Amino acid sequence: MGAERLSGFVRVVVAALATATVGCGATAGRARPVAGVTARPRHVDVVHAMTTPARRALVDRLRDRNPAPLGSRWIVNEEALSGSLTVVDPFAGFLRRARREITVRAPREGGALSGAAAAESARAFVKRNADLLGLPRHVVPALAERVRAVEPADHAPPRAAWAVRFDASFASKGYEAFKEIDNAADVEVFVDDDGEVSSFVNLSRIHPHLTIDTRPALSEDDPRLLAKLVGRRLFALDARALGGPPRPVRELPRIPLGQVRADDVTHVQLVIHVATGPALAWLTYRLAYFIEIAKPVALDDDLGGVDASGAASPPQFHFFRWVVDADTGDVLEDARPPIWGAVDDGP
Repeated sequence: MGAERLSGFVRVVVAALATATVGCGATAGRARPVAGVTARPRHVDVVHAMTTPARRALVDRLRDRNPAPLGSRWIVNEEALSGSLTVVDPFAGFLRRARREITVRAPREGGALSGAAAAESARAFVKRNADLLGLPRHVVPALAERVRAVEPADHAPPRAAWAVRFDASFASKGYEAFKEIDNAADVEVFVDDDGEVSSFVNLSRIHPHLTIDTRPALSEDDPRLLAKLVGRRLFALDARALGGPPRPVRELPRIPLGQVRADDVTHVQLVIHVATGPALAWLTYRLAYFIEIAKPVALDDDLGGVDASGAASPPQFHFFRWVVDADTGDVLEDARPPIWGAVDDGP
């Protein structure tokens, strides 16, 4: 059984993504659709990572839209721009972090900058650059706002006085029922003591505009949906009463639980599954089913049956969760075997 589990974010990632899928034209600052595809499957979207020129174009747009005095232009980590996820989200096509070059500026007139004034400046910056930050225009007015004084751990520019964090959750348009691809805006803007925005960190998780048909080829009660699961042998891992130091997962003894049966299924849910390509070269969004089954705990394994007082306790179960293709029933993510007791998750 594989060690992968169903994810919402990309997790990656994950994790946070924005606006290019198969069938959409590629433009500067957006991820590229798969080249050479003339007819894509109804239930799959594939998003390729942005090219280096497209990533640089995003930085240029930031500079053009936010002009700064000579010696104080917006800069990014050039070494990380082409191959890292820290500067640009390569699938969503938005900036994750940038800062202005440090330069000598005149002190602010009128006394110290208030938190309210800093928040006003930061919100204006986010509104002006919403698309570069991966935020839909309609989300910007609803962003929650939190203002705090800059702390040493922020590693902010020397004159940064206030940090203003904006966040909001919102559904992917047209896929409101698929909570696993809900979006989360999370942008922190640093404002200098003269009211100028000097840097930002964007931890948003944004999914691209999808064109997936949500009508699966297999219905929830179609026997083909379980055909590649039924008959699989299951086991739990036993980490109880281990003597000595913790042991790696692969060395734990197994508790046999028999085979998967159709009547073991406790939950079936239509989802949109996200998988990464090699070296994060692309993301694949696919219509799928989340399938959960439960296997009862064997009473003679001392894992259930009576409670501490000796009275009968409720039945206990081991749960297994798979993700299968909504058209073919092929397994996309295998179940993780349950573990009883403390265990070292190291290699």
